[in-house]
Amino acid sequence: MDSVWGLVGIVVFVCGIYAIYSFARMRSTGAISASLLLGKDYMYKKCKNKEAYIQKAGPALLVFGIAALAYGALDIVHCYVYRMPAADTIGMLLFFVVLVWFAVYTTKLKKEYF
Repeated sequence: MDSVWGLVGIVVFVCGIYAIYSFARMRSTGAISASLLLGKDYMYKKCKNKEAYIQKAGPALLVFGIAALAYGALDIVHCYVYRMPAADTIGMLLFFVVLVWFAVYTTKLKKEYF
């Protein structure tokens, strides 16, 4: 069972790296990360105000990426290096709160800009 949870930590860690990479790419090139921010029903070309959307969605993507990176690292350490169930549980709850906030916030942005 621990190996499955360790795998979840690795996936969350990689997701955090991808979110931070997508944030940096979005800021430098102006390309919206459709896989993290939009979903399959939205096309980035139909954005009403691309610059404003990037300015509002960028910080949220960065916060999500940092939270995923931090929780993924914590979970990997918890599963493979040193057991710390209380810290892992708190980290998981905080990551879940950030994940829900990110989903709600980006959904509102999609409705506003697409």
